[in-house]
Amino acid sequence: MVLSVGFGGIFNHGGGGGTTPERQPSIPARATAAAGPVANGPLTLLANHHVPYDDEQVAAVGVFGATGAVFHCSAMKGCYELTGFAWSPNGRWLAIGADTVSIASDYNGLHLYNLATGRDIRLATGHVAQLSWSRDGSKLAYVAASFMAPSEIYVRDLTAPAPAKLLKTGTAGRDAFPTWSPDGRRIAFATKSADGRWSVSTMATDGSNRRVLARGGSPAWSPDGRLIAYRGRCGRISLMTPDGRRVLPAHAGRGACSEIGVAGAPVWSPDGRQIAMATRSGTYVMGRGGGHLHLVTPEDGLGTWGTGLPAWQPVPKR
Repeated sequence: MVLSVGFGGIFNHGGGGGTTPERQPSIPARATAAAGPVANGPLTLLANHHVPYDDEQVAAVGVFGATGAVFHCSAMKGCYELTGFAWSPNGRWLAIGADTVSIASDYNGLHLYNLATGRDIRLATGHVAQLSWSRDGSKLAYVAASFMAPSEIYVRDLTAPAPAKLLKTGTAGRDAFPTWSPDGRRIAFATKSADGRWSVSTMATDGSNRRVLARGGSPAWSPDGRLIAYRGRCGRISLMTPDGRRVLPAHAGRGACSEIGVAGAPVWSPDGRQIAMATRSGTYVMGRGGGHLHLVTPEDGLGTWGTGLPAWQPVPKR
């Protein structure tokens, strides 16, 4: 069952970027940055069908759906539901959002998890989702939400012992889906206005030079920086350049929509050649231009909160 609104964790604390612990942890950028070119590792997603007690996990996608857990959200340590995750550029760390639906937990919040050592660092409490790691590994953007205020985007410098900073977008709506330009200088994001319409904008990380590019939502900046994929007006995937010029791939439908893929938020593969989309009917993958669309697993990967997205683990290119 997928719930878009719960009655536990998010009622037990506010948003505002999460309450930050007294001691501010930090890690050097070299710990998370890729040392060279990366390739596509396994496609991973949120799953809760293969572990005891129905707690959630980040799992790799195999031939028959989700396989072994990459990260197990264990109820033994107070982790029950996950809002989403993001891979570090070198594929060695996971950024994880945890929040409970029905009970309060001290584990709730934003975490960094090292796969090799099992080190688990909590960066902040609160309800966070839609995590996005900058290419150089130094920063993490995410959405913080509460029932008392619209969702907002925060940026955390992981290399400095300082709290996350609010991205001052200047919008009066609900901001969501932050995604980094490859050079780390700009962030694309979506905003839902009071009339329910979504738009995609870009801006500098200092809050300057905001530019509205298109109607639509769920933007994702390609690894080479040339394209932004987003959910278009008809719900499927559209492509545009970072200055807002529409790009019509060969497999785009004709007519008013001219969109590719299926109705789900797009996620680029590390090599920039594929796009994954999570839908209620399963997780799909297609080529960069919309070709070779296929269902990779019937699991949607959305998680209990309905905010999860699939992601490929980056691995060193050989």
